[in-house]
Amino acid sequence: MKNNSKILMIGPDPDSFGGISSVIKLYQGSFDNVMFLSSCKNGNIISKILFFGYFLLKYILILFKNKSLRIIHIHVSTGASLFRKSIAVNIAKLLNKKVIFNIHPARFNEFYKNSHPLIKAYIKNILDKSDLILILSEKIKIDLMNICPDGNFKVLYNPITIKELKIKTSEDIKALFLGKLCRNKGVYDIIEAAKQVKSDNIKIYLYGDGDYKHFQKLIESNNLQDKMFISGWISGDKKEKIIETSDIFVLPSYTEGLPISILEAMVNGLPIISTPVGGVPEAVIDEVNGFLIESGNYNALADKIELLANNKELRNKMGQESFNIAREKFDISVIVNQLKGIYEELLG
Repeated sequence: MKNNSKILMIGPDPDSFGGISSVIKLYQGSFDNVMFLSSCKNGNIISKILFFGYFLLKYILILFKNKSLRIIHIHVSTGASLFRKSIAVNIAKLLNKKVIFNIHPARFNEFYKNSHPLIKAYIKNILDKSDLILILSEKIKIDLMNICPDGNFKVLYNPITIKELKIKTSEDIKALFLGKLCRNKGVYDIIEAAKQVKSDNIKIYLYGDGDYKHFQKLIESNNLQDKMFISGWISGDKKEKIIETSDIFVLPSYTEGLPISILEAMVNGLPIISTPVGGVPEAVIDEVNGFLIESGNYNALADKIELLANNKELRNKMGQESFNIAREKFDISVIVNQLKGIYEELLG
């Protein structure tokens, strides 16, 4: 950390599970004048509470010690994350700091609608206090403007690092899922689709945090071991290798922000099969770099997996388009330049 930094970025530990942590890790290597402070990390409820207490103490000390700090950039999800980060917002505003409230989940609007009226008032108060609200897509912006019509909103996409595109030559097709193993991510739909996939050269690989043993039993009870493989969360070089050696990426979610997993797949030249939720349509263009199907339509999911698996030319063409879109819209250098402009505007 630099004592003369004007910006403090707050978010989960970069080595924790999830897309926000991946974003934080990329930002850490891209700014020289931004301080970073972790507000939470993986662990049980007790360790999380203790870590947050430590964060608050360190946060307050940094604010008083570093007089040059002017912007507090806070990455937030819903639920407990929102209420933890709201404390950081209130402390920052008491000390006359500018606050960027960076909302990641697409279901933020849904969370707000389902909350008690007092909670709704509290959320709106936090949004009103924020000098800038960053969101991941135009769709999310429209939803949140219904909550906070006078809010200062900007769209800033999640970043990804562009690398050399490798040509895939294998005839055995690997369809890959990365994410939380749960209903909301469409994992049950993937299993239903696997039942209908007829081609012998296709295998679906599921990796993620969550109760993977439950889904493993479900796969076994449906005799899908030859068609599917499931494991827990992976990261680092192992994850990179698995994405590089896959051929198709599937994420049939019911709600999303802008999934880092989709961007990682695009960088590796994979065609995408996903759903038109959250910011996904701003990364995946139907019939250009993949297919957008309706959430829950596992018949369409099976059809698109079969189509891509059995059409190498289409698979490669869509994979190249994925790479091109990622390079133009989501490259870390592009996003960092946009964020620097946002900082400069607020500092000015």
